[in-house]
Amino acid sequence: MDIYQIIEKVNTKEIMGEEISFDDKERIASELLASIHSKDGADNNMPSVRPNANAEYMYPVFFIPPNGKKKHRLVQGFLPKTNILAANYYELESLRIMTKFAPNNPQVKQMIEDTAQRLKNTCFGNFCMQGECLATGISVLRFLVAARPNDKEWISKLLTPLGELFDSFGSGQAAIQKGIPVSYLLMAFTDINNDETRRLIENKKDWLLKLLRQGWITGKLSNGKISEMDTYNLLYKHIIRNALGTLPEFKNIAQHEIYVNEKDDRCYCEI
Repeated sequence: MDIYQIIEKVNTKEIMGEEISFDDKERIASELLASIHSKDGADNNMPSVRPNANAEYMYPVFFIPPNGKKKHRLVQGFLPKTNILAANYYELESLRIMTKFAPNNPQVKQMIEDTAQRLKNTCFGNFCMQGECLATGISVLRFLVAARPNDKEWISKLLTPLGELFDSFGSGQAAIQKGIPVSYLLMAFTDINNDETRRLIENKKDWLLKLLRQGWITGKLSNGKISEMDTYNLLYKHIIRNALGTLPEFKNIAQHEIYVNEKDDRCYCEI
């Protein structure tokens, strides 16, 4: 598997509540370790992700996306427009997985520390609303929760303004207009699962329940066409259900099945 496939596989299994075996974790950690760029390799590849060669801290060092103009969607379907989001997502999700699967590996520990120092020197690592720096901050937040969970001040520095923005909108389209991939943000809230994230989810409970109950397209439309984004709807349902599941009243939410109706190829949740 390439790194994009690893990120997708691990995140999808986490979202769907599927177990990842010990052997799979070891194999994935080994594959990621084998994919680390050398310092020389990183320098040589930087032009492919750096519009500004002087942007010393803004772009990855250890995991650098392959050359090419194509940008891959985030695991929940959001398509990056900039290298800042695409490249940092690639590295930070890789490191998030490594710190979970190989937490005692000395090389992993050093990469985590070096990356944390890099992020402290970035605007998106300290919350920035300019362009896709906003969405990149969500990748930073997920990285911190996995790799530096005790760094509560830094986590709060990102969570508080992102939470305020989340509180300010009322539909998925509004979220996209504000530059926030809402499902990716809900994944971060689910990772954190503290009083603040539960308050935020509680505030939007009725809206999230409405989204969960709606029938969303997963296959071809009646005209035979299919939107690439529609294929992510089933995953998005699970992301919403996981977020609601952090609330005490929905602690048994997994019993509410998410399924695809064979008659209309739409996914639903019985809740």
